[in-house]
Amino acid sequence: MEESQVKNYNVSDLDGDGEEGDDEPWLMTYGDMMTLLLTFFILLFAMSSIDPVKLEQFVDGVGGHLGMSETRTQRATSLADLYEAMNEIVQEENLQDVVNVESGRTGVKMNIPSELTFNTGAALLTDELKPFLRKLVPKIKGSVFPVAVIGHTDSDPISTAQFPSNWELSAARSSSVARFFIDEGVAPNRLIAIGRADTEPLVPNTTAENKAKNRRVELKFLTESL
Repeated sequence: MEESQVKNYNVSDLDGDGEEGDDEPWLMTYGDMMTLLLTFFILLFAMSSIDPVKLEQFVDGVGGHLGMSETRTQRATSLADLYEAMNEIVQEENLQDVVNVESGRTGVKMNIPSELTFNTGAALLTDELKPFLRKLVPKIKGSVFPVAVIGHTDSDPISTAQFPSNWELSAARSSSVARFFIDEGVAPNRLIAIGRADTEPLVPNTTAENKAKNRRVELKFLTESL
């Protein structure tokens, strides 16, 4: 037999039966993990503004894929938990057509129309919405995030002895909601009450319907303090 026809084999290329095999099956798992990590960092690079809720959901999904059980159940309530819990409460109260929950770079936000919480030109909470707000209390207590209560008005001016302008009205409304949570046992240092008047409309104040959307109270679970 000619020398060129001889096939050389490496000992490491043979399994126990003398055939070619793979003695390191862990390499496949390692390769999967590296691929997931690469995908993770590509996503971080690609996103212009990182949504912490989606990021937590992604991390939990990766952890489950890798067999890591230490996820949400073994840490404080996460933003992803809050986002899901807020939506569940809205659906339980059948308010999904008027109250919406969003997630974004700064955290989780719930928009509550002022018509549900206050009478026109007033800053006293209506009794109808207190059970809904009371359901939010355990979620606030169970989280570690600061909660901003932000009052917004439409562009229609107000001028009364109690509220000389929309600034006073929006601030009083946010303070009323914050006071309600404090009375329900939420630590005062967890809350921030803010009035924005008509400076941050959701839509142009050109119609009565749009103005109703802009009159609102926002609850924000923040990723950082203001």
